[in-house]
Amino acid sequence: MTAKAVAANKDDASFSALRDFVQSVATTTDSTDTSTSRESDDGAHAALRDFARRIGDKRPPSINGAQKLAAADTLFDFLRGLQNGNQPNAAPPASTPAAKPRGPAVAATYVGSAKCATCHSATVAEFKKTLMGKIGMTQKGKFECENCHGPGSEHVRLGGGRGVGGIMGFGKDDPRSVDERNALCLNCHQKGERTYWAGSNHQTRGLACTNCHTIMKAVSRKHQLKKKIVAEVCYQCHKLKRAQMQYSSHMPIRENKITCTNCHNPHGSATEKLLRQASVNENCYTCHAEKRGPRLWEHAPVRENCLNCHRPHGSNYANLLRVARPRLCHECHSMAHSPSLTGGFGSPNQAYVLGRACGNCHSNIHGSNHPNGMFFLR
Repeated sequence: MTAKAVAANKDDASFSALRDFVQSVATTTDSTDTSTSRESDDGAHAALRDFARRIGDKRPPSINGAQKLAAADTLFDFLRGLQNGNQPNAAPPASTPAAKPRGPAVAATYVGSAKCATCHSATVAEFKKTLMGKIGMTQKGKFECENCHGPGSEHVRLGGGRGVGGIMGFGKDDPRSVDERNALCLNCHQKGERTYWAGSNHQTRGLACTNCHTIMKAVSRKHQLKKKIVAEVCYQCHKLKRAQMQYSSHMPIRENKITCTNCHNPHGSATEKLLRQASVNENCYTCHAEKRGPRLWEHAPVRENCLNCHRPHGSNYANLLRVARPRLCHECHSMAHSPSLTGGFGSPNQAYVLGRACGNCHSNIHGSNHPNGMFFLR
């Protein structure tokens, strides 16, 4: 045993003896009568003084120099410091072997794509099937591995591995920020539809290019998307819009006649909802040009915003209406043909409201060019 261990055992034996002595004194005091209590107390005090003299003046060490709890990283660090004799700078216990260094020890250099193919042959074969891969085969040096992933000499020297040698991995576990990873893609793909990417909804919410696009293998017919269909890529986040497409009245996305990007630019636009046009109405007019006008008689809510009456993604009412007619019309026209008026034209029990639809008579509800069309009649 070391000297430190012997001293620790000696201290433990001394304090154990002190504890046993105090217990025996308490037992003796309880068993004696009141007349002998004075003599017992004097004898106990004398024995205690003699015991303390034999133990010596061993005061507990001061905690002034110990590591404070607020300065410790955790409570366990604080308690470990006390266990090590209140030495705040005591050496920590031995740790597990260090992992491979992720960053390069020296400046990395380029080694060429042929060196990458020695380990990543399957990935390289898949990449050659993509549009970028096909361009790279015809234009040598245009799409080399290290153009995007960075110089790989340190990655090769350290034996490979995800992120080893400072190689860019583009995954969620890569230590670089999303903006740093996206900047590599924007080196080539910055113009056109990506003009409004900076400050767009997707950019400010930390969306990475690789959340929607897969670069190393061909999945979709165009744009190297992660899914075969554009809408399926959007549905990864927009779950509600997927549900609305299952309504009885819906945009023809399920039928593959249009897709989300016909109305929205996912890479950013000047509008709040990433619309391709300056307003909702202008967006709708790209397909519904007959509703544009100008009209001699214009319907105010139609001129203001199509969404006053329609839900753009799906509805359980005909023509994507927000609510069924005539309730939709009664949101504004509460006094005209009011169903609360007995015998009124708007009463659901009247023959004039066949099928409970105001549009039976007011068919040109989006506007009329007839000289007498102020009521949008036929």
